[in-house]
Parts: sequence; C-alpha cells; structure tokens
Amino acid sequence: MGNAGSSGRPNLPPPRPHLHGVPPPYYHQYPPWRPGAAAPPPVPFPTHVERHRAVAVSAGVNVKGHTLRLDRDDDGGHLLAFSFDADAPGSITVYFFAQEGDDCVLKGTKENLLKPVTVTFKEGHGQEFRQPSGTGIKLSMFEESELTKVGEDRVFPLAFKVEVGVPSKQELEKKHDAEDSKSLVKFAVFVKKDSAEYGINIVQQILWVNGTRYVLQEIYGIGDRNTADRNVNEDDSGKECVVCLTEPRDTTVLPCRHMCLCRECAQTLRFQTNKCPMCRQPVESLLEIKVDIMPRHHEGGDQ
Repeated sequence: MGNAGSSGRPNLPPPRPHLHGVPPPYYHQYPPWRPGAAAPPPVPFPTHVERHRAVAVSAGVNVKGHTLRLDRDDDGGHLLAFSFDADAPGSITVYFFAQEGDDCVLKGTKENLLKPVTVTFKEGHGQEFRQPSGTGIKLSMFEESELTKVGEDRVFPLAFKVEVGVPSKQELEKKHDAEDSKSLVKFAVFVKKDSAEYGINIVQQILWVNGTRYVLQEIYGIGDRNTADRNVNEDDSGKECVVCLTEPRDTTVLPCRHMCLCRECAQTLRFQTNKCPMCRQPVESLLEIKVDIMPRHHEGGDQ
C-alpha cells in the first residue's frame, strides 16, 4: 500500500495516457511496479497471430436469418417460411428429423410420418419461401426434448437444403454432378417461447461447393468491410479498428469471432490484455484474414 499524504489518502501515481487514446476497459490496469519487487506475471495470451488469406465463397443464395419463422397451417401444423435472395434458379428441400450423410445427402429419419418436401424457385431478390399447405409438422405429436435438442446420431429436428442451378423438376430427379454443385444446408432446433409457441434456432450451417464441404462460422464484423455484402447506400462507418479508429479491421478474436482489430493494434493489444475489446471474453488466439473480394455476376450465378 502506498504512503498516505496529508489528506489521509494514499499517494497514487499520476494516470498514464491511454494507448491509442482508448480508455479502459480495453486495457488491464496494473499497480505500479516497485524497484526490487518481483515483476508482475505476464498476461496469458497467444504468442503469435495466425494469418490466412480467405477467398469469398458463395452458394449463390442468401437466406435472411432474421426472417426464419414457423407459420400456422389450417390443419394445425407448422410450416417453415423465410425470405431469401437467389442469383440463379434452384430448389429448397425441407427435412424433419434429418441426418446428414455423405456427399451432402440428407435423409429424414421419420419419413413414414414426415416426408421431405421440395419447392423450386427462380432467380431474383426479395423472394419468399413457405412450405406448401399440408406438408408441415404437428409439433404436438412429439416430445419437447425431441424438438428442442439434437438427437442421437446427429439427428436434427429440422433441416433445409438450398440448391442453386436446378432449373426444372427433371433435374431434381437426377444426381447432381459433384463438380458443378452448390448446396447450402441449415440445421436447426425448435425453441419454445414464453408464449408456448415455437421458434427456430439455426445450430449448424454447411456449404457444399464443387464437392467440398465447408462448415460455416459467422465472423462478426466481416460484412462491414466486405463491399460485396454492402448495399450501395449503406453507411461505411464501423469498418475501422475499434482501438485506433483509423485502420481497417482485418484481425478476428477467437473463439468469440469478433473481427474488430487491425493488424498493428492486435500486436499491441496482446501485450496489454487477454480480453476481447468487444465482449470481454477470454482470448485464445487471433486470426488475421485478408479477403479477396470476388466480383459478382449479377446476371446469373457467381463466377
């Protein structure tokens, strides 16, 4: 404890200037080090930053997650519905109690009760999908635990697959060429709300492109710096590093997946704190991502 002054209060060292002009809580504050005392232990933090160059991969369709919902059918069932954009014609197939097999093959494990249903769509933005009447699920037929949890052998209560480039029903009956296929699969569970109604929560997303399986993990903040994902009139604010407020963000904090730092500030920050500047969760590693923006072909599919 420091010596007390005439006022009875301890003599504290003058405040240090904030790094990059950013005040706490972005940096831990440590007590002053006294000569001869043992040095304070280092902040546990990754010793290096992984660097990867990423290429934007698109399935040619954008499912607007905030529009996912269950609509009531006339027979008491629930129908999956959502809004989406598509760069090419394709199809949407809904599965209940679905299990993923090899090569993006999904199967419904209770097809004797609930058969998969497929609906084709055309190219265009601002489209609406809704299961045909009579094809939904009657939730009262199942235990709550069956609906709200992933079952044994990775059986998901709900899944839907969006395939792009399927222009006709005849094509749907054929096996797609693995070298010319794009499929986006979303696996979900039902969530019971306070009103006793059910909603939908996406728990896993898989993208199949040319026979390669990608597990999608959302990176918070990457869309702000990706000009291909922004509307023309969207405000450009918010794409700078949250520390220096000058350089573009290119470094993601893991495991919370906040892309909020530039490379230089990430190097500095790891000597100051082991907390994410956005959510204050412990940091396990840093991932620097350089994105090569691929031009979009608005007249058809992605190039």
